[in-house]
Amino acid sequence: MAESKVIEATEPRRPPFARRLNPDGNMRLTAAVGLVLIVLALAELATLVLGLQTYLRLHVIIGLVLLPPVVLKLLTTGWRFARYYLRNDAYRVKGPPQILMRLLAPLLVLFTVLLFGSGVALGLVHGEALRVARRIHGPAASAWTVTLGLHVLVYFTRALRAVEGDLRTRTRRDVGGASRRALVLLVALVLGLTVGLATLPVQHDWLHLSSRHHNHHDH
Repeated sequence: MAESKVIEATEPRRPPFARRLNPDGNMRLTAAVGLVLIVLALAELATLVLGLQTYLRLHVIIGLVLLPPVVLKLLTTGWRFARYYLRNDAYRVKGPPQILMRLLAPLLVLFTVLLFGSGVALGLVHGEALRVARRIHGPAASAWTVTLGLHVLVYFTRALRAVEGDLRTRTRRDVGGASRRALVLLVALVLGLTVGLATLPVQHDWLHLSSRHHNHHDH
């Protein structure tokens, strides 16, 4: 007993912030954000399938709602990437992602930045910058959809199991910080909804420019 107390006393204690961002907690938060993004991405795709001219305003709103969860997903995966390659023991034990996903990840990040960056730019810039944003947005959306689909095929089952771990009472306490993870995800969604609804009064020009872009693309 005395020996165990000595070991505990001499063992370095990680700060609370580090304990909250442990590998398992990071995995569960990343999985939860990923599932939310799938639902929102499918809703965004539905506005295209059902007719963008009819559902253009909803398309813009969903795109804005997507922004904070997308940023959160980039942060959680970026944190895991950094901790692993900085040789953090806890993350090294978990091992690297599959080789295919390591090759796909930079492309998914690139297409994500191009898609959402150009989408936001459609409502903010003018002149040559607007023309560039128009040329980027459509191809970036197609490339993002394909790479995201591959990402989902590989990780969907694992993500469901990870999120289930936070939802079940029996396994919820196995990984600390479940309430904080839920709060972070909720804040991201509320922030996205706030941005989407707050910009409604100024979306007229945005919708007009986007409509012109898609009409030109259809022709």
